[in-house]
Amino acid sequence: MRRLWATLFLLALPALALEAGFKDQDVNGDGVPEKIAVTNLMDLAFDQKGQVVGWYVKTYKGTAFNDYTRAPNLSGNGPVVAPVGFTPEKAEYQVEDGRLLARFQGQEGTLTYRIEKGRYTVQVTADFPLTLRLSAQGSPKVLLQGQTEPTPSGEGQLVYLAWQTKPKAGYALVAFAQRPFLGKLVGKEATLTLTPGETLKVYGGQNELVRFHVEGLLSLPGLFSPNIWGQLSLGLLWLMEVAFRYTGSWGLAILFLTLVVRLLLWPLMHQQFKSMAEIQRLQPLIQKINEKYKDDPNKRAEATMKLYQEHKVNPAAGCLPLFIQMPILFILWKVIANYEFGQGLLWIPDLAELVVGDHLP
Repeated sequence: MRRLWATLFLLALPALALEAGFKDQDVNGDGVPEKIAVTNLMDLAFDQKGQVVGWYVKTYKGTAFNDYTRAPNLSGNGPVVAPVGFTPEKAEYQVEDGRLLARFQGQEGTLTYRIEKGRYTVQVTADFPLTLRLSAQGSPKVLLQGQTEPTPSGEGQLVYLAWQTKPKAGYALVAFAQRPFLGKLVGKEATLTLTPGETLKVYGGQNELVRFHVEGLLSLPGLFSPNIWGQLSLGLLWLMEVAFRYTGSWGLAILFLTLVVRLLLWPLMHQQFKSMAEIQRLQPLIQKINEKYKDDPNKRAEATMKLYQEHKVNPAAGCLPLFIQMPILFILWKVIANYEFGQGLLWIPDLAELVVGDHLP
């Protein structure tokens, strides 16, 4: 009964997901409250200068931060995103169709941050020539136009900037645009310039293959190179998206993907069940051996192995299929956990919100 109630509780959690909006709270303890954009995936803290002074990634989707000093923060020693030479005179914060808008108006013009529901990517644009300074946790790298691999520093026309806490894990901050933009990366700090109306996309979230696929980052050369397990993840993603195109339902697509994986694993599962059944069949004889040699562990083990040999049973045969299945099932779980479906099933508003995320290092 307790398991039933626990299952129902987990299924009901997504219905309690946070509603996107803004709130006022002092995040750094200086006595001045920041304006915080709250979403299910992350919270962004804006100060009065139009800077993103805190980029807090949710450990669990849909949960709320009460103490931001203890929350996972992509910020290093300063703001994550900071306009240079821009002094806002007025700030407006709005929610439109699930999208959060933070607008800062000054004599130069208007700077706008757009935060999409269900995305870690923030769009930054201005109606005047804008210079931005970016910095974050992790190892920085930059890809210059004309290059195929990123470097730890560089200056010129940039394809993207990135900070990654780990090569293929942890969290990342990635800045990119529709076309290369002028900028430079020196040390852990980058400076870039945008023309009026140009949009800079800044991703701040999991440094993870599936999430990069969802946010459109996999096309950036050298940002993330999937290994064999990553290639398997991409294959499962492709299969799930094909199923969605035919069914129009992510719930049915997940069900189809799960069935396909189980069918592919059936030979291993059958071997595992067969081995377990054979060992179960020998249990009465094993019990007699245990009783006969209960005071002599060596003879008990020797007699048990002899019994297995006589009946041609390998006790380890049931473990090997399990070891092979576990990585595949784990990858299946990661694909579903990190995908952004934007669609629910029954009372669940988003299928991915049932699964927890990772921790910042």
